[in-house]
Amino acid sequence: MHVVGAARKSFPPKGLTLQPARGSLPGMNPPAVRTSEAGPDDATLLAASQKGDQKAFGELVRRYQRAVHRLAWSLTRNPSDADDLAQETFVRAWNAIGRFELGQPLYPWLARIVTNQAFSLFRHRKRRPETSIEPLVEAGQQWGVEDDPAEHSAEREREARLRACFGELQPEHQAVLALRAVQDLSYDEIAKALGIPIGTVMSRLSRARGELKRRLAELA
Repeated sequence: MHVVGAARKSFPPKGLTLQPARGSLPGMNPPAVRTSEAGPDDATLLAASQKGDQKAFGELVRRYQRAVHRLAWSLTRNPSDADDLAQETFVRAWNAIGRFELGQPLYPWLARIVTNQAFSLFRHRKRRPETSIEPLVEAGQQWGVEDDPAEHSAEREREARLRACFGELQPEHQAVLALRAVQDLSYDEIAKALGIPIGTVMSRLSRARGELKRRLAELA
């Protein structure tokens, strides 16, 4: 199988270029869902990719690039870092595609690559991850159309408190909550993405939510 170089933003020309997501905040406006368009299913494309078919892998990139970029943004809250992590995720996925177990869902595997890279980045920079919590505070809201300025100000204040408390959570709790609340993954998918048992996923989610609630109550 032809091996793609691991340099960032250096996919070969045949179908492996990651297109930037539209919107003022890269990766935030597009929905974090995998497409279900007509055409070969993922299993067919994965089997072809394992035989060195770059066109088939390019189609997988197209299908999953928004969800991967959204997760990268959620974990870094930095457009440049999110772009780099998303690109590097697909480079690494291509280089390791021969080891992917056919029959398994692809996205949890990609999410694990993104998460591992993010925490490697945080360790390198010696800082904690900054998980985006917009999906937690914007559910049902239409920003920019507030009729009551006072209410809008109150919402902004609540959002700031939530950000502050969320940023104080342990990194592993931020990650599991991001995968659940931002990406809407199942417990099984989160377990596969993080390489931990489902029971650990559930306990971490419970602790993360409880700690977040406690910190918010203290601020209130």
